[in-house]
Amino acid sequence: METLHEMSRSELGALCSNLAKACAKQLRKKEELLFTQLAEFYLVGVIPPESQQMQDLMPLVMKDLSAGYPKGKEQATLEGDRGALRALVWGEKVSKLLKSLLDRQEKMKDELLQDTKVFVCEICGFVTVSDAPPEICPICKAPRSRFSQVVREAQ
Repeated sequence: METLHEMSRSELGALCSNLAKACAKQLRKKEELLFTQLAEFYLVGVIPPESQQMQDLMPLVMKDLSAGYPKGKEQATLEGDRGALRALVWGEKVSKLLKSLLDRQEKMKDELLQDTKVFVCEICGFVTVSDAPPEICPICKAPRSRFSQVVREAQ
């Protein structure tokens, strides 16, 4: 089992941001606000990685598929944690779809994203390249309202 490590500011910011979204889903406005404030605190001054290229993602996705998910499933099974197993199933499906999308992007280059949009399910991470998000997420069954459009930052 992997040893514990101290989380970076960006990891803490991402964690708090995700917890804020979970609180919003549970209609816990006070906690949502507090986690949002914590996320903003941790993300102030975080220096983004120098390289943020699509090709940098494939090794990370492959590592998740080959090692991360099997380890997670093993541990969740040992613990009898059905919720974690469900989340791992969703995550693995999304990672496989991301791998396919990255393969397509490698072949098509900029054509893949030309004249179309990218949407991400806030619940499970499902990514779709289309003119509009689906009515319902094919992975977690979240409604269209739970999709966010990804926008390219100014270079």
